[in-house]
Amino acid sequence: MCGHELKRYWSYCPRCSRSQTWRDSGRITGAECYSCGWIVSDKFSWCPWCGADIYEEGFSSEDPLSAPKGFRKDARCDAGCGGGVQYPMPYCPWCGGMQSWNEDRLFEGNCPHCARGVDDWMNSCPWCGRDATGRDLIPRALRRVRRLLLVSRVGDWGYRLLLRPGISGVDPRYPKIVEIEQRYVTGIRRRDEIPWPMLVGLITHELGHSFLYHHWHWTSSKAFRRAFGEVNKAYRGLDDTWVYFQRRRVAIAPTDHVSAYAARHPQEDFAETFRFYVTRRGRLRELFAEFGRKRKGVVVYEKFLVLHDYLRSLRG
Repeated sequence: MCGHELKRYWSYCPRCSRSQTWRDSGRITGAECYSCGWIVSDKFSWCPWCGADIYEEGFSSEDPLSAPKGFRKDARCDAGCGGGVQYPMPYCPWCGGMQSWNEDRLFEGNCPHCARGVDDWMNSCPWCGRDATGRDLIPRALRRVRRLLLVSRVGDWGYRLLLRPGISGVDPRYPKIVEIEQRYVTGIRRRDEIPWPMLVGLITHELGHSFLYHHWHWTSSKAFRRAFGEVNKAYRGLDDTWVYFQRRRVAIAPTDHVSAYAARHPQEDFAETFRFYVTRRGRLRELFAEFGRKRKGVVVYEKFLVLHDYLRSLRG
């Protein structure tokens, strides 16, 4: 109903999440599943879309076929019956066995609910109809982050947060897409075991990367380079360093950075500075008092002032 163009055999609209029914509107096979209403072949014994038993004596083929009229063979049945199956059938039409498909080349990521392929722009999963971004799994952390950004007076730059398998990060080519490692949420059975403070810190850190990439022209300014250095220098982004993102207090060492992780690279230095600025609600007086107690270097004060002044210029 939303008018979005769909690919054939998607179960749900990825924009409005409306359930879809692919009938035999073109009179190709002359048969539809009695259970789900989707197009099937008279030769099928099982509905390849909902898994219902649709065997009819005298019509259904006793032997698995490759590609009856209206369907093609994209692969052999995973269950080993020898029949042909067409993408994206979740069930074999000959034996009813469940099928799996490698969709790595077809989509940008995987749904955190059903693990099927989804693209970054999708609001709903075209296979299970649930939130394709995974944001429905971390509402508490998102509310906290949005509140912190608001009180810190950091304007929305159009970022899009996604739960994805792999590692947390932001691709400089797509600065508004912020990916958060989903195992922190999907690998935990009970919601009260989810490390919410850590998630808030992690999300805020990655938003720092997104903010920097989105305002990359700022990195060439004299003030930014004096405070953070050259962010373009070579950087091996993957490492095994454990970071305590839930930590709200500034580390004593190193002297010229807010945390040990910030000292790894100027980009991480900015992301950590952004995290502390936001999680401490932009309260520079409070932060500077802590810097004094911990004898931080002058450059640390300058980093927060540069960020604070730039945010103020954006509001102006």
